[in-house]
Amino acid sequence: MYNVFIGYDSREGEAYDVCSHTLNHHDNVNCFPLNHRTLRQAGLFTREWYVRGNGQYIDVQDGKPFSTEFSHSRFLTPVVAKKRELKGWVLFVDCDFMFRCSIKSLFDMVQNKYAVMCVKFDWDNPDERIKMDGVTQSAYPRKLWSSLTLWNLDHKANDAVTADYVNKTDGGELHAFSWLTDKQIGALPPQWNYVTGVTDKNVIPSAVHFSKGGPWLVAHQNTPYAEEWRKNFVETRLRYTPRIYD
Repeated sequence: MYNVFIGYDSREGEAYDVCSHTLNHHDNVNCFPLNHRTLRQAGLFTREWYVRGNGQYIDVQDGKPFSTEFSHSRFLTPVVAKKRELKGWVLFVDCDFMFRCSIKSLFDMVQNKYAVMCVKFDWDNPDERIKMDGVTQSAYPRKLWSSLTLWNLDHKANDAVTADYVNKTDGGELHAFSWLTDKQIGALPPQWNYVTGVTDKNVIPSAVHFSKGGPWLVAHQNTPYAEEWRKNFVETRLRYTPRIYD
């Protein structure tokens, strides 16, 4: 049984359903939605934000724009996992992923010397400034690294990641894994976080990440792998009634 924490955004419920569906299509997976409303009710997430007229989210803590409701709460993964008395390794993933094979080989790569493992993109300063449905494409160190993260719950360095730390630390520092040294961050192969236009086009994706916008958005109906995503979306409606996390 694999434990996977999925970032939940109320605007992307369809994406969440496909992500969890494709995970369970290949494996027996416990999927835990990281919904900021639930986390707030539990007293774990207190960061404040506001929304501009164009729909852009702004974090009050650092005054910077962010894209999803789980941009910061993703870093509560080890906090929530430990409250559930989980041990060892767990996975965090953005909801806009579609998995194309078993995650067994992903978990088989873990090395206990690392605190986290991720795909190490070299894309700190993207050319475009808008993504998804018109939100800001921010530039920051280690961009995209945190979108799929294997967390080692037993690594002492991750003890620094408390609810208080997540709520009070600037977003850029969180996404850069600033509590860790370089040697504590392990590398995963690029096929596990395949982003069109960023990942080498010769890579065959094990997991497609619709980071720039997915087929649930009108402007991205023809993005690569959109037809495969739609097929999986239909299956979610045929096989079960999706849960509501709002």
